[in-house]
Amino acid sequence: NQLIRILLEAKLRRSDSLARLISQRPPRVELVERNILPEISEQDRLEARLVIGNKLDRRLSLRPTAEDLENKHILLKQTPDEIEREKEEKKKTLLRKLSFRPTIDELKERKIIKFNDYVEVTEAELYDRKADKPWTRLTPRDKAAIRKELNEFKSTEMAVHEDSKHLTRWFSLVFLWVFSILFITVIVVAYV
Repeated sequence: NQLIRILLEAKLRRSDSLARLISQRPPRVELVERNILPEISEQDRLEARLVIGNKLDRRLSLRPTAEDLENKHILLKQTPDEIEREKEEKKKTLLRKLSFRPTIDELKERKIIKFNDYVEVTEAELYDRKADKPWTRLTPRDKAAIRKELNEFKSTEMAVHEDSKHLTRWFSLVFLWVFSILFITVIVVAYV
């Protein structure tokens, strides 16, 4: 009760002070002279309002229609109740589809599951998978024998045309290298 009385007294004091301030307010002419109120005639003010009104009309005419907003999915066509009902229907259908899922064999037959999706992977034993390099175990005598045999083969079996002899140095080096690797592996396999 006392709180209400205090609030009413404060309200009365506020209204009294507001009335006092309004009574002390200087006239409009003085406010215009002190540049507190703008000096605009009534006609100028009406013209400004007309210009602003025209701008607003132009903006509103450029605004997209409700149908455009619905097509862009900005404005919803349905009410919130319809949207909620549609969500519930989707949930029901999806749950029904999940309860009648096809087996893995059916999915394999229809080629929906890929091979790597259903293959079981088991642990394998770790071992060195590097290739064996038998030519690293050759002695200098073995290498010389291979070189000699290869050179003999090339000199007897590989005739070079006269017009292309100027190209043979590089070709023979590459060919020599390839054949030497081949023969080395053949000989190593034979020794092993």
